[in-house]
Parts: sequence; C-alpha cells; structure tokens
Amino acid sequence: MALAAPGRARAARKLTLLALVLVLGCRGEAASSNVDLLLPDGVGRRVELVPKTAFAEYVELPELRRELRITLASYALSCDRYVPPGPDDLLLTVTLDAPAAEPLHPGTYPLEGADPPDAGATARLKAFAVARQGERGFDFPNGGGVELRSVDLGPAGQVSGVLALEFPGDGTRPAAGAHGKFEAHLCRGE
Repeated sequence: MALAAPGRARAARKLTLLALVLVLGCRGEAASSNVDLLLPDGVGRRVELVPKTAFAEYVELPELRRELRITLASYALSCDRYVPPGPDDLLLTVTLDAPAAEPLHPGTYPLEGADPPDAGATARLKAFAVARQGERGFDFPNGGGVELRSVDLGPAGQVSGVLALEFPGDGTRPAAGAHGKFEAHLCRGE
C-alpha cells in the first residue's frame, strides 16, 4: 500500500478541517434562527419555521396596557400590510402584554392566552401566541413562556429572545409548542 505524498495528506487534512468548520458553522447558525413548532392541530405535527421575515410592533394603550407583537413568517411580509400565508407558508405571532404602568423589559413572560376583549386592563406580564398555515389558524394554549433577552423600542430598535412555549395536551386539547431563538427589528411608525 502506497502512502500519500506529504503535500496531498496536508491538503486532505485542510480540506477535512474546512468542511468540518463549514458544517458546524451552518448547523449553529440554523439552530439560532429557526423555530420548531408543534402545531395544536390534533395530530402532533411538527414543522420547522425558517423565518424570511421577522419584525415587531410596539403599542402603548394609555391606562390599559403596553403590547409588543413579534411576527415571524416563512414568507415575505412587511409591517405595512398583512399578506395571508400560502398553503405551505407559516406565520407565528407572539404578543407580550404588560400593564400600562410597567414598561416592557427583558424577562420571562408566561404564556397565558389572550384576554377576552372586554376583560379590561392587563394586570401582569404575560404572552399569547397564534400560528397560521395556509387558511388554518392555531391558538396556543397556556404553558411555557417567552424569554425576552433584549428590548430596544427606539426608532431603529429591535427585540430578541427565546421561545419556550409548551403545552403537553390534556385529553381535550392537543399538545402544542414553539421553541427557538428570535430577533426582530421594530416597525417604524410614520
């Protein structure tokens, strides 16, 4: 058996190392931007949301609440107008609510579902989430939460954090979940 020339062996090692760096780099990058969804569709279907669009909208409702809505979509979407998802598109919207007297800040917001429209002012920090795929919509039941890691509500601001929504199912409602990191730029009000 003939041994490879020293130059060839060195080139092969460099190529192997370069391939390993590229694979690990790509794997790490994908993990930080994709969201693993378990849609509450009754069959436990897992889908991966690879965001093409990520933005946040911030609203203060005086004497009622503060609201930060984070939108992640697998298709092109803008702050200017709603575009419904196509049959294979995914849209996830997570809304963080805080009392009017309490500014939104880094921290954990438990997923507690949306209050009915006539429920009045928000009394505590909380979150709720909905997903759409094609014409189907999914409300995420209580469980888990959203960790908001950074909040910049300025004109060129952005928010980032980690989704850890988890509902194991209870016999009448199917399991649901959303896990992954997000980073979204704030929509600018004109």
